Amino acid sequence: MPLLPERMLFTQRALWGENGAFRKIGIAPKIITAETRARELKVRRVYFRLHQGIGLVTAAGMLFQGYLGTKIYNSETYTTRLNNWHKGNAQFVNIAYASTALLSFTAPPPVINRKKFDNIKLHKYLSIVHLSGMVTTNVLAERIKNDYAVNKRLHRAAAFATLGAYAAAIATIKIEF
Repeated sequence: MPLLPERMLFTQRALWGENGAFRKIGIAPKIITAETRARELKVRRVYFRLHQGIGLVTAAGMLFQGYLGTKIYNSETYTTRLNNWHKGNAQFVNIAYASTALLSFTAPPPVINRKKFDNIKLHKYLSIVHLSGMVTTNVLAERIKNDYAVNKRLHRAAAFATLGAYAAAIATIKIEF
């Protein structure tokens, strides 16, 4: 049985593949054995526990961001202080989100590739949706300065669609700590 899967994310191949960067610089052993692969899979488990934990913190930040954004959207409750909170929380959410994504993209590869459609594949497909939504939401946040009326509505729609896809991605996974 091969010790590395046939298919890996390009980041996993670049870091953990037979000629990956981690093997070249000595973070991972150059020679892959069943024992060294077992240790890599333990590292993978740690990465994904952190991915889950930071992912839940990110979700809480997104919910708070939605609350703040909704208050800002209503002109009667808008204040500069509320807007500053929204911007600060956006930075927190972006950093937490990027950390979660980085853990996923740089984790050691699994033992085997999934052939059938299951909750993990659904989680991965939803990650494409919410990653696209995160980029769109941030781009539109910058564009609000140029055309407030149009971009405010688009930004809000993108943000809530992103939150929905992110929540659905979380719901597909059994949380384990």
